[in-house]
Amino acid sequence: MGLGKTFLRSAVAEQQLRMLVSDGWTIGPDTSVFGDRGWGWGALIRAMGIPGVGRALTLLSDMIGSLPFDAYTSHGREFAEKVTPRPILLEQPNPEEIRMATMSNATVDYLLHGNAIGVIAERNALGVPTAIVPVPATQTGVRRVDGQTYSVLPKGAIEYSIGGRSFAAHDIIHIKGLCEPGALRGVGVLEAHLNGHGSLDLAAELARQARNIDGNGIPTGVLKATSPDVTPDQLREAKALWLEKQRDRTVAALAPGTEFTPLAWNPEELQLIEARKFSLLEVANIFGLPPRFLGAPTGDSMTYSTAESEGIELLKFTLGGHLARFEQTLSLAYPRGTQVRADLDAFLRSDTVARYGAYKTGIDAGFLLPSEARKKEDDLPPVAGIDDRPRAQPPQPQEEQQPGAVVPLSKAKPVPTRKESA
Repeated sequence: MGLGKTFLRSAVAEQQLRMLVSDGWTIGPDTSVFGDRGWGWGALIRAMGIPGVGRALTLLSDMIGSLPFDAYTSHGREFAEKVTPRPILLEQPNPEEIRMATMSNATVDYLLHGNAIGVIAERNALGVPTAIVPVPATQTGVRRVDGQTYSVLPKGAIEYSIGGRSFAAHDIIHIKGLCEPGALRGVGVLEAHLNGHGSLDLAAELARQARNIDGNGIPTGVLKATSPDVTPDQLREAKALWLEKQRDRTVAALAPGTEFTPLAWNPEELQLIEARKFSLLEVANIFGLPPRFLGAPTGDSMTYSTAESEGIELLKFTLGGHLARFEQTLSLAYPRGTQVRADLDAFLRSDTVARYGAYKTGIDAGFLLPSEARKKEDDLPPVAGIDDRPRAQPPQPQEEQQPGAVVPLSKAKPVPTRKESA
């Protein structure tokens, strides 16, 4: 893992990254948007400081990070078959950490900056990647070689620059978010919603105002000196002493000729609470999450909602596109005929009664074997010969004989004799 240590120890400074722009490089996030606003470098910490954004990032990254990814191959087979054991790249992409950490952190970078980057550090004898080193998008440059500036790659090739080193596209795993057609980098949430009046700016400003209201002394008011000889320095000293006593919640003493007029404030009258509720709703829309997942008030009734239905809703309208990008990008690392799919069974796992009822329906219909049903339950060990056991047949309804109908001899009821009738 010498290559991995090189990247982990080589942090590219902001000034060095900006120099790449003059050579046609495009940095992960647009530095013209972030550079003067303080969001580009250390953006994760600032974003997580906004409660709604922190909750959305944690929710989405944990869901994608907890999903296992499997490889299915159809090469030389009539149907796609799961590759067992699971390929090491999908089991533990970065040998230095667990899969959950690698995938969830990549999801956060993908959501915030529109790109998740990993450098292929190891390959097996067939050339298939077995390990990657995650690299922050903010420390990655990407361009198409134009032939005018020096590059070891041919003209028209896609080139990545990380830590002062150049890499070809086949040495990089790049999960790219939404972007313009032909663009080499995706656009993330920060770039799309940080423009001086964006939703994330508003959410951060509202959080700052709420903190200031509590931090500058309560109650707020006007400290007025009636003496005409008071100086500005004396006013500043009196104000500082007043705020100090208010923060310490101790008794404050006013000098002669000084009076305090409290100004009562009400968060609801100032519409601060309503503004923060609206901001939370906007954050939910930005990340494509149902507002109730972030605690935003909604008028929807959840009386008939279940965990399974909420999971299906999240998968269809929020996670579907993100997972497809992860799956298709990881599939490119394997030979043709092999596809990577996320295992959604755990995510869509219903309650015990519903699962067992579905198993029974599949077994009775003949498209599911008892052994396959037991395999879906992780805590049930396999049972030898379970598929060969006779299964109970459902009772068949008896046909009623209509008067005057011709009945086959095999189904006709025996006519009792005189002795039997007697």
